[in-house]
Amino acid sequence: MLPHTELTLIESPGKAAMLEQTAADLLIRLAAVYALLGLFVALTVIVALTAVRLIAVPKLLRTALYGVYALAGVGLVVGWLAGALQPPDTAATQVAAAAESAKAFQARNSAIVASDSGQIPVGQVGTVYIQVPDMDARFAAENLWRTLRAAGFQSPGIEVISGRSPAEPEVRYFNDADKPLAEQVAALAAQHGLKGSVVKTIANYTAPPGQMEFWYPR
Repeated sequence: MLPHTELTLIESPGKAAMLEQTAADLLIRLAAVYALLGLFVALTVIVALTAVRLIAVPKLLRTALYGVYALAGVGLVVGWLAGALQPPDTAATQVAAAAESAKAFQARNSAIVASDSGQIPVGQVGTVYIQVPDMDARFAAENLWRTLRAAGFQSPGIEVISGRSPAEPEVRYFNDADKPLAEQVAALAAQHGLKGSVVKTIANYTAPPGQMEFWYPR
């Protein structure tokens, strides 16, 4: 039986939909937080104008206004503590990264088949799929992604796989002839502080010549 991390190579098509939904959920949460921020700013202006008596608000309505204002403030604090309140450029990057993870999963998974399936995968030589455990590693992996592409490798994207990363960095390959390429990937990764990568073959699945995976450690 394969170790747990290798069993995740082939997964159901439902995961792609789940990853796409994750990107959509992230976008919705960010939109909600920024809508709350806009409401808070508007209420701040109204409360300030009320305080200096530039506008008159009935007492009952003023009490409700202050209550909503306080709730909006609490909501923003909670959003900030939860990491949902991000600068617009950071928020946009997170949404794009989540969407890219779904596309990378689809590209990787569609090219790998079980070795006893009788299917012959067809692909492009020198393709490296990068798997990372979280968003922090995903952004750090962009440097490795650029290095791989500069070295002539194809690298469709970076896939976030929570809770499934190995203890040490790994380069996984599927065809014996690709071992030198896998060792080259390990050497390039070492330039980015990912030294001692385990270079291993995955015998239970078949992939196109040159297809490899680089797994960031947890």
